[in-house]
Amino acid sequence: MKHYYFEVERRHRESHVYICNEAGKKVGELLFNPRKNFDNENSFLFQYENGNSYFLGLRQRRFRDMNIAHYELYTDNEKFKFKERKIHNLMNFRVDGIIHNSNYSLTERMANTLEMVKDGVTIGRITEDEIVVNDHTLEIEESLFFMMYFMFKLYKREYVTLKKYLYKI
Repeated sequence: MKHYYFEVERRHRESHVYICNEAGKKVGELLFNPRKNFDNENSFLFQYENGNSYFLGLRQRRFRDMNIAHYELYTDNEKFKFKERKIHNLMNFRVDGIIHNSNYSLTERMANTLEMVKDGVTIGRITEDEIVVNDHTLEIEESLFFMMYFMFKLYKREYVTLKKYLYKI
């Protein structure tokens, strides 16, 4: 299992939020990245140290789907859609989607714990102070998981202290 945690770094008037591994090495940076047709406060970019980047945004809601959130994950050349499950989302956070023919589900399990399930197998868990993922997870899975934590907190209507430190592009 790989263990990660959030780290806030402040320099002068700027602040940055990094994901670090258990050795303390920075894996990547979380950024605000407002885009057209997405909610300005809930559009994120995760940029790995190797240069790969992934964008996750909450689509602006329309009247007909006011109760169901739609998310989109972008890589350099691909787009993947995720959405909340009707009825399930009334009690707990639950988002489902497909990446490369594999079914993914991000679900609230225990109090303030988000789990990521791929084809019926749990591959990650995230809490306030720790992120644990399977050794064989892909970059796209990890980046989705890191950013979806903020969507989970939005659903719970809980303030995320890290959010105020995200650097805006």
